Amino acid sequence: MPPRRPYGCIPMRPFILIKGGEHLGVADIYAKIPYDLSGSMSKNRFRQELCWGISKMFDLFDKEDFCVVFDYKCDIEIHFDDSIEFYQIKTHKIQSPYKFSDLKRHKEEPSIIAKLFMLKDTSSPETPIRCAIVSNAFLQVGRVTISDKEFFSFDELDEKSRATVKATLSEELSRENVDLKNLYYIYTSMNLLDPQNDIIGKITGSFEKIKGCEPVKPNALYRLIVDTVTEKACYELSSQDYAELIRRKGITKAELNKMLEHHMEKTDNSVSLVQEYIERKQVTIGEKRKLKQSLAKIVEAECASLELQTKQQTLFKYIDTISTDVSFEEMAEALLSRYSTTFPIEYSQTDRYVFILLVIKRWECGLNE
Repeated sequence: MPPRRPYGCIPMRPFILIKGGEHLGVADIYAKIPYDLSGSMSKNRFRQELCWGISKMFDLFDKEDFCVVFDYKCDIEIHFDDSIEFYQIKTHKIQSPYKFSDLKRHKEEPSIIAKLFMLKDTSSPETPIRCAIVSNAFLQVGRVTISDKEFFSFDELDEKSRATVKATLSEELSRENVDLKNLYYIYTSMNLLDPQNDIIGKITGSFEKIKGCEPVKPNALYRLIVDTVTEKACYELSSQDYAELIRRKGITKAELNKMLEHHMEKTDNSVSLVQEYIERKQVTIGEKRKLKQSLAKIVEAECASLELQTKQQTLFKYIDTISTDVSFEEMAEALLSRYSTTFPIEYSQTDRYVFILLVIKRWECGLNE
């Protein structure tokens, strides 16, 4: 049995688009789609619906790679290596179904559903472009309310409802054939009217699942992600270069992971690691005793010694610049040879050696970052 797809996850299928004997990638297909920056220009602030995009980033984290683009050609865009998904977020302020009539065109502006249809219909059938309306209310078409599904394709509606949707699009777009495949509706239980608590909970829970520990300062992590998304969403200039667009308007999986890494609790267990190293070291009992005494002395001293703290940073930077394709002992001897004479005279050669052991262990554990 295939794995169950999470709610709101548009089904994926591979594609190959060929033009003139060359494969067209996502960047080529995306360049063909007209953009509309009116969202960024008229709402140059953090919008509540962007929280859904943040939540979506964490839902996608187990994917190999992705980029979430905010407020460019649609509210939320998901760019994969071989496909694109567009999401239009509609917040419903009253506790009643979202009527399909509200999705139809009013005045001269294209309707929401027509905009999405044109996005998905930009390229040939082989182009994996899928679009969805996301709302905090169930959808009502005519007298039928679809309340038993959180995710469905408009092509899956009953015959009468399907006919209503097709007729609406056919009239607005002045076309006879309307294919509703790859056009979806997603009901979200997220509180889009006041999403902060939902998003903080989602970030914390996802962090624990991804990193195996609780985030350090979760509120600060929330602000970092929100501020980053706000900056991306509010960038108002168009871009003809796909790489620049991703940099200005998108957040990649690697960028999200980097934000999470900054909020991981990094426990300094270098002392216990050096203790274990001393126990395993093939030296006399007397030499082990001297090493243990020096370890106790250095651990006590470095808390108050600005000089030792500065020296540790110097060693970190030096290790970053040299080849680490050496053994632990070889690295220790190399650092001792280079920096031994730079220590204050009150530290013996054994003290200096043990200090260097601690620094290397901390570097191995990533505590230099």
